[in-house]
Amino acid sequence: MTPEAPCLLVASPSLLDPNFLHTVVLVVEHDEEGALGIILNRPLPLALAQVGEEGGLDYEGSDEATAWRGGPVDPQRGILLVQGGLPAEEDTVVDLTHFVSHRKDLLESLLADPSAHYRLFLGYAGWSPGQLDHELEVGAWTRRPVVSEWLMHPDPTGLWQVALASGANG
Repeated sequence: MTPEAPCLLVASPSLLDPNFLHTVVLVVEHDEEGALGIILNRPLPLALAQVGEEGGLDYEGSDEATAWRGGPVDPQRGILLVQGGLPAEEDTVVDLTHFVSHRKDLLESLLADPSAHYRLFLGYAGWSPGQLDHELEVGAWTRRPVVSEWLMHPDPTGLWQVALASGANG
């Protein structure tokens, strides 16, 4: 196995699993114990204001901001993708401007900061040892390097098409 996380996975058009149909996944961890990622292009009809209210946290951001479906595993678990700021030691650096965190104290400060750039993902995509490698071998996914512009793409419904076209051209 060649762990190459972080990286992106673009679902093959032939991948018909409804959990991953037309998805782009940021793989955060990939080692001999398996892999963990978050689906980048599935916004939820759940306002961040409601998440803050239900968690007893102050929310100062946009009324239009929503949570995102990170994947089918553990949908109560929150994972943050943050643009800017300084990651803590336990966070995972994705590229020069983004990092992933599971810290609740960070969520609390981001919700209260109207200028913060982040997405809150609920749940994650998980693969058991060797499972993702097998799915890559059979062509279910195309592995791509991280493209910063895709991490918080403004058109989530169009991201898969963009990623698919990019893979075909390069």
